[in-house]
Amino acid sequence: MPTATGNVQILQENGHKAMERTDWAGAKKYFEAAHEIKETPEVLESLGLAAWWLDDAETTFKSREKAFQLYRGQGNAKAAARVAISIAYDYFSFRGEYALSNGWSRRAHRLLEKMETVPEHGWIKAWDGNVAIEAEHDPVKAFRLGKESAGIAQQLQDFDLQMMSIALQGLALVFEGKVDEGMPLLDEAATAAMAGEISDLETSINVCCYLIAACEYVRDYSRAVQWCFSVKRRTGNGTFPLMFSFCQIHYAGVLIWNGDWDEAETLLKKASNSLIESRPAHAAEGLVKLAGIFRFRGEYDRADDLLNRAGEKPFRMLGANLVLLERAALAYDRGEPETAINLAERYLRNTPERCRLMLPMGLEILTLAHLALHNYAEAADASTQLQRIAEMTGTEPLLAFAHYTNGMVCLAKKEYLQACDRFERSVELFDRNNNPFQTARSRCGMAEALHCLDRKQPALKEIHSALETFKKLPAIPEQNRARNILKKIKSLTAEYADSPSPDAFTGREKVILCDLAKGKSNAQIASAHFISIRTVERHISNIYGKLGISGKSARSKATAFAHRNELVAEV
Repeated sequence: MPTATGNVQILQENGHKAMERTDWAGAKKYFEAAHEIKETPEVLESLGLAAWWLDDAETTFKSREKAFQLYRGQGNAKAAARVAISIAYDYFSFRGEYALSNGWSRRAHRLLEKMETVPEHGWIKAWDGNVAIEAEHDPVKAFRLGKESAGIAQQLQDFDLQMMSIALQGLALVFEGKVDEGMPLLDEAATAAMAGEISDLETSINVCCYLIAACEYVRDYSRAVQWCFSVKRRTGNGTFPLMFSFCQIHYAGVLIWNGDWDEAETLLKKASNSLIESRPAHAAEGLVKLAGIFRFRGEYDRADDLLNRAGEKPFRMLGANLVLLERAALAYDRGEPETAINLAERYLRNTPERCRLMLPMGLEILTLAHLALHNYAEAADASTQLQRIAEMTGTEPLLAFAHYTNGMVCLAKKEYLQACDRFERSVELFDRNNNPFQTARSRCGMAEALHCLDRKQPALKEIHSALETFKKLPAIPEQNRARNILKKIKSLTAEYADSPSPDAFTGREKVILCDLAKGKSNAQIASAHFISIRTVERHISNIYGKLGISGKSARSKATAFAHRNELVAEV
């Protein structure tokens, strides 16, 4: 008959085999049976891990904290430190209690400080690096810790730790805005994960999570889609519900960007509800994204309710700054620019400058809110900061946002030709990167600038295209704004209904009209065409006569006619 110890060993072996099959429920049963026979730290540590995969927080905490006590009682500092690292993550992930998480991290450091180098030295640095990114917004610290962890991995020839360290360094570099340096590191680590080179499943999926998060920050949605589907294939059988929920939230970001708001709403509700039940600290991002969809649709009260919830404990540990940003956007859309400025500035103050990729959306809202209050200098400053970050990162979506805000500044300052140029670039980049909402907003800006140049036909084309997009989404507030722009353009059209056709002018008159629109003086026109000033004056008199205009405003009215009828060949 097997001894009690023998039975425990057999149950443990069966439990570990079940873990290898990702049969977490089966593994938990084996470890619970082993624990009933004999309480050992090894069994409790394994039971805690099986429960962790099942999002069973109560069993996870109880098992791991007891395992820690037993390892300490045995004088096994290395094992106790390993469990302390896991408990630090538990308090962070399950409960959103940063102080307690930090306390357990410090315990692990203390236990390891006089020990020769072991993998736990690297893993605690990797964990602290994760906290530096998520909670402290300190990519410089995260990169340093990742580099130190990578050094330990190389010394010990620990491949899993090496890939985790590389991914951490990559994410830190991306947060700093060093996208060209960081993304290749993340791609390398994630490829190793999907190829099965990383032996530990938790490490494998954490690496992929870093990459997907980085993709969303740089707005590289095509890359994000590829990795989301790769992770989904590996976790599609439900073996890691936490990661699957994370993937759904990130993939919902892709859908929002592409204008698939209904599908995004469904995914966000499902993923957020799942996380609220198991790991509420991580649910904040989904709640804020869902609030953003409601804001786009003009459902401001629903957005406000979600943001109130996301600002509560335990969501606020990871969601406080996200809530500030979305509240700033909501205030702007509600026509409360002063509140929007206050919230956007708070968001930017809470975001260290070194976290460059977290700054652009705050700067965009700040620019638009200042413009609403005619604070042109402040708006231009915020837009310039956004432009610098976009140029440094070099990603097309960020450049598109920079061109859009710059176009809005030019429009407010009545620099209509420059505004047209910026909006044209913005439309091109947003459209190429499959964002119909932002493309349509840029078309609205383009239509306003063209309207101010009295170029009615191009303006009508842009505004009708924008309206069609807003109706499909639907984006009610932007649709109303576009309709107001359309009314202005139609009013202009009616005002000039009796204007002559461009065909009423001779070829020479059209050339001189073009020169007038370019701002050339009579003397400059005469010199350019080798004719006398008197001849130029005669042609201008004929032009004014056909237009039915005279007096001091005649030249500006002739210029408007030339732009409106696209007679300006080169501006």
